Amino acid sequence: MKSRSIDAIQVLKGFQDSVTCVATSGASIFAGSVDGSVRRFDVRMGRATADQLHHPITGLAVTRDGLCLLAACTDSTLRLLDVGGGQQLATYTGHVHAAVKMDCCLTPSDAYVVGSSETGEVFYWDLVKAEMVEQFKAHGGVVTSMSMHPDGELLLTSSVDGVVKVWAK
Repeated sequence: MKSRSIDAIQVLKGFQDSVTCVATSGASIFAGSVDGSVRRFDVRMGRATADQLHHPITGLAVTRDGLCLLAACTDSTLRLLDVGGGQQLATYTGHVHAAVKMDCCLTPSDAYVVGSSETGEVFYWDLVKAEMVEQFKAHGGVVTSMSMHPDGELLLTSSVDGVVKVWAK
């Protein structure tokens, strides 16, 4: 690969503290911050909106249709937000998330929310009912990141224990 300079074509500002996570959907860019805000930048319309969740946000995931945003917050909640109006639609609890950056994701069908815990566990919640449906010990330390394969059959997790694991249904 030839070396060439890369220039930022846009700079998105407005945060009061560190930006910890980003996600995209269509013409929207979402960013979560330690200041407790989730900002949506509509690059097509040139508009920015902000929702205040009052706790640092460390992970974001967008539903397939782009209408809902999942935010991992350090008050041990995952929150599902309506992208258009900012209303909180559901809250998912039962895990420990107080001090470390951790991700979240959705299954490809958007039927389940997937989150992790500082205790090394992975949790699945029913998206609509907000009920925990599965929980298992995944690592010996904090599960820091996760990614669902597009077919929904595999989940990848990483941890402070220095390991990446691939989980099959």
